[in-house]
Amino acid sequence: MDDEYWDTYPETLTTADVAKILHVGKPAVFARLHSGIIPAHQVVGSWIIFKAEIRAWLDSTSNQAPAGPTAVVDVLAAYGDELSYRDLMVLFDKTKPTIYRWLQTGEIPAFHVGNRWIVHRIQLRQRLLETSNQQLSRGKTPDTPSEKP
Repeated sequence: MDDEYWDTYPETLTTADVAKILHVGKPAVFARLHSGIIPAHQVVGSWIIFKAEIRAWLDSTSNQAPAGPTAVVDVLAAYGDELSYRDLMVLFDKTKPTIYRWLQTGEIPAFHVGNRWIVHRIQLRQRLLETSNQQLSRGKTPDTPSEKP
């Protein structure tokens, strides 16, 4: 799949997008999300699926994959050290009320300064690691060494 193909999809994918990409039904997508086969993040029952992570995952499973380790995907690379609720709306493809609810309940680590929410990229990156189905499905944390064949 080339860049032109991937450019037709948003940065944050829906389960319908993933079903279309994988040529499977939505129930199969949900089963694979729950099992950790498809990389994603679960925040308060919502699956956050980043196109860059799906693309890297598919590239790593291809029989035409280039030799070498899988590229590390940083979905926060394009953002500054501090993110606003608007940044989060774009990143997670969620509405303002949903983002505010996640901020108010602490699902997204943030500081409430006056009438503004400020999210530090480093804390959000940590939360994405914590909500990743990749860590849970393999029983690994970023500090867990890989098994040797």
